Amino acid sequence: MRHRSAEPWIVGGVACALAVLGTALAGAGLIPGGGPTNSDCYVELSVQGIDNPSARVNANKQVLITDGDVGDTGPCGDFKCNVMIGVCINQTDPNVADCTPPASLKSLKVKGAFNISVPQLLTGSACGAFVSAEIDAKVKRNKDGTVKHAKAGKKKVILQATAVAGTKPAKDKDTITIVCVPRTVACASPSGAFLE
Repeated sequence: MRHRSAEPWIVGGVACALAVLGTALAGAGLIPGGGPTNSDCYVELSVQGIDNPSARVNANKQVLITDGDVGDTGPCGDFKCNVMIGVCINQTDPNVADCTPPASLKSLKVKGAFNISVPQLLTGSACGAFVSAEIDAKVKRNKDGTVKHAKAGKKKVILQATAVAGTKPAKDKDTITIVCVPRTVACASPSGAFLE
């Protein structure tokens, strides 16, 4: 679990981190979490390569990634999804247009399957460093090791933000599920041909 309370003396590395995050955020989608929309911009999950809205995001709280497809940074056909994820706070997100991002958060907690970094400062619009996370599809194999069948694997991330005193609503709590969907078609080779 990562937890941070806002402290006015926390400094250092912010400019460098923001420069890195600016690059990381390119092509990343904000996933609000599907709670009450008037507080759903306080804390959001960002998944590199995934746009929102899109068919890959359900109800703003479930992200579907297919092995070897957009959002998976690992090899195709390994029955795993390697994703780059980060936590963003106080965002102006058109997916939750009735949410006004607070100037600052009092606290931010991230729990669940991955060790995700939180922003160094809880004031203004910011994102923590993106980290690599892995979700395995559920695979059943025959005795000879060949795949009998596979189904989606899931991992959850729980986000909880509390805004500074006087902000209404005071809290944003979300559970976001990242789903790794096994491939149903062959992987393409580097030349573009499909492998059997």
